[in-house]
Amino acid sequence: MRQTWPTTGEVLVWWAVLVVVDLMFITPVTALELLVAAGGAAIAAVAARAVRTASGAGLGGTRRWASAALMWPAAVLGDLGRLCGVTARAVRGRSPEGSLKTLSLRSGTGAAWACAVLSATPGAYVVDVQGQEMQGGQRAVAHFLTEDRTRLEDVLTEGRRR
Repeated sequence: MRQTWPTTGEVLVWWAVLVVVDLMFITPVTALELLVAAGGAAIAAVAARAVRTASGAGLGGTRRWASAALMWPAAVLGDLGRLCGVTARAVRGRSPEGSLKTLSLRSGTGAAWACAVLSATPGAYVVDVQGQEMQGGQRAVAHFLTEDRTRLEDVLTEGRRR
């Protein structure tokens, strides 16, 4: 028998999150904006479910998601400040910073959501996720704007960047 609740539940969770994110960026929330947000989020939620299913990724890896959600706003603000500093130095003729580094995700942390959260900050962008490590965690290759670590990165990763 086909399980419809996990599928429907996943799509509903995606839909709710996407509607909230959409509405966060709209100043006057009108009926038309609500309709567009709901419709666009429905399409994106079904697509997100299809992509996750096609990739073979499981739902698991939910450890530390609450801590990551609490650390994310501070990481965005801190990275925004660092981005302003890098931009000011670049305007004055100094070459921009930034480098690719490999980091190890903590065991039990889902690579998909953890890398999405890291990439949703101005200071990091995950470009590759590598397979399972011997200790059970995954490695991710990310471009970092500066060498500064955020508390968000500390929650999601173990060890130092390499």
